[in-house]
Amino acid sequence: STVLFACPAPEPILTETNTMSDQAPPAKRAHIDNDAPTPDPKRQHIDRLIADQQLLASQSIPTLHTPNVILTKRLPDALRKKILVTGGSGFVGSHLVDRLMSEGHEVIVLDNFFTGRKANVEHWLHHPNFSLVRHDVTQPILLEVDQIYHLACPASPPHYQYNPVKTIKTSTMGTINMLGLAKRVKARMLLASTSEIYGDPTVHPQPESYWGNVNTIGPRACYDEGKRVAET
Repeated sequence: STVLFACPAPEPILTETNTMSDQAPPAKRAHIDNDAPTPDPKRQHIDRLIADQQLLASQSIPTLHTPNVILTKRLPDALRKKILVTGGSGFVGSHLVDRLMSEGHEVIVLDNFFTGRKANVEHWLHHPNFSLVRHDVTQPILLEVDQIYHLACPASPPHYQYNPVKTIKTSTMGTINMLGLAKRVKARMLLASTSEIYGDPTVHPQPESYWGNVNTIGPRACYDEGKRVAET
């Protein structure tokens, strides 16, 4: 009789081919294009400067005095006006400048900084639509503008009494110079006056027809009379 023996199956022989086929396929190697152009550092620097300039032309810069960012519109040339604000670094003038700049107009601030502060408008110094001119309105100036807001004059008694002659010259000669400028360039002008022209009024509220109760030689006369002449 024949005796049969059960032999174990032979183990597979591991070759380099079998090992590679049994494992997951390797990740594809990234293709490196040696022909791709190398970024130009000079061009990148120029592009960065252009982007920064566009950003600065669209808003104010936060400062310690004005930390809030004020965005500005971009108006077409036909709608954008050139506006002169005398006394634009003062309290009222600087807020007017903020409004005009936010609307997208070109603004020129004219101020001698007698009572105004440069810090009130320094957040606009970088903007292409803003110009700051240190000038006294008692002296003529030649500019090309569409509108004039004439606010220049010290309004606080300690300030306008410090130099009474300078105060009355600012209201009279300054207004005459601004009217001359407005006439030459055919610009519209707004004059900021005061209720002080009525002196110590006996009528409340004061109508435009009221002549007032004034003192032409009092301590406030330099301011009151100057504004009254400016309205005249």
